Amino acid sequence: MTAREIIGAICPELAKSESLTVFIKMAEENSNKKFFGKQYSYAVAYRACHLFTVTAGSGGNAALGLGQVASMSEGGLSVSFATGSAASDANGGLETTKYGKMLLGLIKSRPKMGVNTAGLAGGVV
Repeated sequence: MTAREIIGAICPELAKSESLTVFIKMAEENSNKKFFGKQYSYAVAYRACHLFTVTAGSGGNAALGLGQVASMSEGGLSVSFATGSAASDANGGLETTKYGKMLLGLIKSRPKMGVNTAGLAGGVV
């Protein structure tokens, strides 16, 4: 599968975006093909979706860059977002989106390599 096909399946908002090619290019430039091997397309797709989400690319909703929704209320409308932790700072903020978590899972699944040697250009970004 290509990164575009994976993105189409997991993040239709990005797949429809005019910026799709730019996000894929940014993700490719920050992912190590040798480290991810046959799963490189997945790494690129997860990183592109993560970048798209944290930069509020999805429908122009700036709230998406704040992290996952931690709580919601209906009467009086109140939404709280999860804040980054020391762990997410150490992981370059990847824990702030479901796509970043998917990328972290992929990194951790690689043999004999920890998150700090993530195979991402310049370390975990």
